Amino acid sequence: MRETNEQLGDEIRAVVERQLQQSDLQEVNSAVDRLIEQGQSREKAIDTMGAILLEEIHEMMTGNEMFDRERYIDRLEDL
Repeated sequence: MRETNEQLGDEIRAVVERQLQQSDLQEVNSAVDRLIEQGQSREKAIDTMGAILLEEIHEMMTGNEMFDRERYIDRLEDL
């Protein structure tokens, strides 16, 4: 199970890294920059972003709904 969790963590981090490269998701960059300015390492900031992404995925799966960009951005801005 631990191997599965580590693999999932790696995949989520990869998604966040891809989001950081997308010009239409500047909010992700802003949130990471803010977390780093608050004293988190880049790795910890990426993990924090991954946790927010997992919350959004959970909402999508349990609510049987599409990705809610506004809700995701609101969560990022609340960091």
